[in-house]
Amino acid sequence: MSVKLFVSVLVPFLMSAFCVFSIVYLFPELSTAFHVGVAALSLLVTLSFIGGAVGGVFLGMVADAYGRRVGLALSVLIFSLFTLMAGFAGGLLELYVFWFLVGFGVNAENGITYAVVIENWRSGRGLMGGLLQGIYFIGIVLDALVSGVIRDWRLVLISIGATSLTLSLPLIMLVPETAGRIGLRSVGYGELFRGSLLIITVLSTVLVSSAFLYTIPLVSLAPTYLSAIKPPGLSTWLIALPLVGAASYVIAGYASDIYGRAKTLTVLSTIALVSSVALLLMARSYPGYVTIPVALAYFSSSIFAYLGVWISELYPMRVRATASNFAFFLGRLLGGVDPPIVAALFSYDLGVGLGYVLTISAALALASTLILSRFASID
Repeated sequence: MSVKLFVSVLVPFLMSAFCVFSIVYLFPELSTAFHVGVAALSLLVTLSFIGGAVGGVFLGMVADAYGRRVGLALSVLIFSLFTLMAGFAGGLLELYVFWFLVGFGVNAENGITYAVVIENWRSGRGLMGGLLQGIYFIGIVLDALVSGVIRDWRLVLISIGATSLTLSLPLIMLVPETAGRIGLRSVGYGELFRGSLLIITVLSTVLVSSAFLYTIPLVSLAPTYLSAIKPPGLSTWLIALPLVGAASYVIAGYASDIYGRAKTLTVLSTIALVSSVALLLMARSYPGYVTIPVALAYFSSSIFAYLGVWISELYPMRVRATASNFAFFLGRLLGGVDPPIVAALFSYDLGVGLGYVLTISAALALASTLILSRFASID
């Protein structure tokens, strides 16, 4: 693996996180600018996931039909330009459209990148997958820094979009092309729904959906829950938990290279299940002690770390980018709508709600992993 290849894959992935999470830190300014509450603004996050579900499949098909670089370049152009254009939004409806399109490009870029990793890394794929997913936390930190330095929300979005475009697009051109330009009609997309690939597609979709349902509510709602119950050392925990998450992604990816994808994910899913049940019980009876199961839940959220890599390994190259994005389709939809639903249904006790959702998700992840482990990687 060359440094050039490493940077050309890592930086656009980082920029995708930089763009899509930037809006979260601008809610107070946007609320004042458009005279709306946080509930109306939170729909921006949901729309980015929905856009990602649609864009991932569409641009994944493009990447299989016309080449990885074409798919990646279109993805980067879309999420960078629409982040920049969001800085000129004249109203909330316009911002909704722009952020749907930001998600459309971001998630497509991520899914196609998994295929690039499989086709260019002969070893250390799990570690690279963990680094890519873990770098999302770095993107979030960059968003916090930029929004803290630049006080004008329009300038924040314009700056982030322009930075992403400037850094990412030239690097995409350095990515080795591994797929031929055969056209959309020549790609056998129906393969995903025939024979053994149908079983893999179903199980992959369940596994990815359970990972989204575990990870997104956890990182979205756990800080709010902890802030409400105020356990000892709250400020320290709020800083430490994302760091635990980032480190666990890298550790999980590295472990999957050594011990195998399925075995590592089985262990992580079991830890996730135990910590989720513990959270549910402690939230009900001993809320002062929930920080330990929450920290374990953050660690075991690394079930998400290398999923894109593992799933991509299970499909032939000719449909790989489409397959990985299709497997993520339902998960992205559920990830977008789940946090507000959990917050609404369990407003009386967010910890109990998280406990239920995380327990169900971890159980599904464990079951689907055990079955999926019977299928061998193609590459």
